[in-house]
Amino acid sequence: MTASATSQHGSHNAGQAIDGNRGTMWHTDFTFFAQPTAPLPQSITLNLGGTYNVNALRYLPRQDWYGHGTILSYRIYVSRDGSNFTQIATGTWANDHTEKTAAFASTKASYIRLEAVVAHLGFASAAEINVTAIR
Repeated sequence: MTASATSQHGSHNAGQAIDGNRGTMWHTDFTFFAQPTAPLPQSITLNLGGTYNVNALRYLPRQDWYGHGTILSYRIYVSRDGSNFTQIATGTWANDHTEKTAAFASTKASYIRLEAVVAHLGFASAAEINVTAIR
């Protein structure tokens, strides 16, 4: 699996959201005065490395004491070709550090995109993003 994002800050690249390490993160770009340089919505797209029946996305916000970037309102899209995406879910999550889940009807996908519509302080970040696939 690989990841790409519409915005990222330095070493806080998209790959850090799928590296299995809760201590690293993807973070949208910001200035050193903690101002977002890329307004929301911003998104991160996972290339699943094959086509799978997926039915949920799990999102773990950053796990340090900062709350910057916790996604509060989201949209989820899927694609088989990486170019044409279909929205399959939308919703809201609590502003805390717990893992969140967005469940949806099982669908075949090769790519899944999490779009941050509203996030704490106008940034988007993720310690980990995982997808549930059905065999």
